[in-house]
Amino acid sequence: MDFSGYNFSQLKLLVKQTRAFAAMEADEFNVAFKKIILEKTQNKEFDDQFTDFSFFLLENVFFVNAFTDYGINSNRGFFPEMARRLKHKILPANIPDNELVHVINYLFNKRSDYIWLQKINYENWSLLFDRINLSQLESHSAKLANQICNAIIVLCHRLTTMGIDPYLVSKMPEIDDNDSPFFELNHQVSVFVKKHQADSSLSIDYAELNLVLHSINRCELLFKSLQSKKDEIGTSLHLTFLLKRAEQHISRVKLLLRLYLTKEYGDKTQVVSQLLIELVKAIHTKNRVKSFVKENTQLLAYRIVSHTSEKGEHYIGFSKNENYKLFRSALGGGLVVVFLVYIKHWIHDWHLSLFFEGLLFGLNYGLGFVLMHLLHLTLATKQPAMTASYIAENIGNSNVSNIKSWMVFKQILRSQFISLIGNLVIVLPLCFLSSWLLIHYFDHSVFDPTEAKAQMYSNHPFYSGSLIYACFTGVFLSLSGIIIGYFDNKVVYSEISARIIKHPKLANYGLAKRKGIAAFFERNLGAIVGNLFLGFCLGMAGNIGKFIGIPLDIRHITISAGNFGIALGGQYDFGFSLILTVFVGVLLIGIVNIASSFLISFVMACQSRGLSWKQSLKVLMGIT
Repeated sequence: MDFSGYNFSQLKLLVKQTRAFAAMEADEFNVAFKKIILEKTQNKEFDDQFTDFSFFLLENVFFVNAFTDYGINSNRGFFPEMARRLKHKILPANIPDNELVHVINYLFNKRSDYIWLQKINYENWSLLFDRINLSQLESHSAKLANQICNAIIVLCHRLTTMGIDPYLVSKMPEIDDNDSPFFELNHQVSVFVKKHQADSSLSIDYAELNLVLHSINRCELLFKSLQSKKDEIGTSLHLTFLLKRAEQHISRVKLLLRLYLTKEYGDKTQVVSQLLIELVKAIHTKNRVKSFVKENTQLLAYRIVSHTSEKGEHYIGFSKNENYKLFRSALGGGLVVVFLVYIKHWIHDWHLSLFFEGLLFGLNYGLGFVLMHLLHLTLATKQPAMTASYIAENIGNSNVSNIKSWMVFKQILRSQFISLIGNLVIVLPLCFLSSWLLIHYFDHSVFDPTEAKAQMYSNHPFYSGSLIYACFTGVFLSLSGIIIGYFDNKVVYSEISARIIKHPKLANYGLAKRKGIAAFFERNLGAIVGNLFLGFCLGMAGNIGKFIGIPLDIRHITISAGNFGIALGGQYDFGFSLILTVFVGVLLIGIVNIASSFLISFVMACQSRGLSWKQSLKVLMGIT
């Protein structure tokens, strides 16, 4: 769009002056902004330019695309939309010259301009808009009204298409009948808008208007009820994207109706300022990927974290009896780890290639962790990812006091300590004793002197990267918790249980047996996949690091404690200071495993509830 023949220097100056104090708090900002606007009241040139600018907009800009597309997700779907944003970051789209985007980029050419626009209060917007000579714009009001009507019709058509989307219909069959609110909305809006487009002099028929608003509200309630049923029916990325898109359409239709109806009643200032802010923000954030992902995955993240939280409650002992059961469960988990450590070294002795060795390491750990789950045994380091979500769930509940949150946190610390001790009192002594017995009675050493020394120094807190690798392990532990929650939600959303029961290949089995299989998968699928993922991550990380040539490895306290015990049991000549240092290093690995896994999971759980990571840390510090 060519602005060379126009002089809007006063408007550009106003924007530049406002940016100078844009960082102020809202109250101070509005005081400073008001002072500038009052100064402009003495400047006739500013009033003339502002009126000319408004005239230029109405004369040259096609608003329909701006009203229907800016700030609204496309119908491409989540991943295609994300790909589009990434491509347009590199090479922007070719936009027609009559689009509003050119005008906004001309006047608000800084990406942060929408932030200070949001700070302007109603009084200052009124003062600013009073500078426009509306009598000069009356000849173009009908043109703008017609574009608003067209935009409303387009948005309602799209909303109806979303309302009969198979994904939504499968979850809410009642919306695909003759009384569908989406078809009703489409009809009511078409009648209302076309009637007023045909004769713009007609006064508003409030009975017709109420029918339109009633239809919009019915559609909105359906989408909200679908969102509120997330615990019953689960959710998916596509469903979340659809719900977000529907919310954006409904919000924009309501705003445009308010804008259209201001010709007879209502205050233009509030509506126009809100629409302006939305459009400016949309233009400056249209290619942002991070905010797009956050907005469209929050519901899914909330659901995943909720499933993880439900699992987390089982890892907390709320009484002495529960803590005792947790301790016994941890003893059993430690016994399984001893076998996993020995099986890993047995696989290592085969001297396979890095890939196949890592694959078998991962399979060993993964199946071991699955076995622990099925036998209801506990691996201490898996607790933080689950219990962090449980804490965030309690914090998210406004009825829970800080005192109760602190009590829950204290119980979690106690349970974590009990589980860790339960694992270690089995792993460390049993690995040491078994290694000692193998040498004294069978003349077989698990580690030769070189391997034993390497195992000792691999857990040394100063001579190795063990604590950094322990952080990597914490990341994998957190991811396994997310995967467990994801697949638990997937089981509900995809109706896995019902599909298993009705599977034609299982028709020969009795109904009771099919229900038993379905119940098993409903209870355990998430945990099985999550544990396999964790096992393969822990088993393959070191080999992948060696293959690629980067310092990637893991340190897990129970596995490190097992290797430490086996190395000591070999009766090699290690100094007392080295043994003590490595023992402290093993304990530090456990602390880092637990702390990093807990912190990552807690922040992610809080973010699923709309808190930033800084707010999440403040909440955690408030508890502790």
